[in-house]
Amino acid sequence: MSLDAIGIVSADTAQSQLFYGFLGVDLTEQSGEGHYEGTTPSGVRIMLDSVELTQKFNPDWSPKPGNGLVLAFKQESPSVVNQLYDQITAAGFTGLRAPWDAFWGQRYACLLDPDGNQIDIFSNL
Repeated sequence: MSLDAIGIVSADTAQSQLFYGFLGVDLTEQSGEGHYEGTTPSGVRIMLDSVELTQKFNPDWSPKPGNGLVLAFKQESPSVVNQLYDQITAAGFTGLRAPWDAFWGQRYACLLDPDGNQIDIFSNL
């Protein structure tokens, strides 16, 4: 397992693209639906999602200070995503969205850490 990406929800993706461009991250649209990605010089991906896209897979999400940042941990396989989600929720932690096959080609699940931060786990399909 490795920290593969940091997800950021953006109310203005054009402004966010400009901002992160100054930091050396060229964010390009990946899906035509408000999802952008770029890679830092150290190899960690930055994923930028519009509010509208975020609400498609998390309808209850609304902007609040501090809730626009997501850590995303890449897993070996879709079955590992399922197993890890089950282990974490069985340990009493909150599952935000159970694993599903996302339209962008990944097995994806969303959890909350003990402080309420969103942590995503995923694998390529």
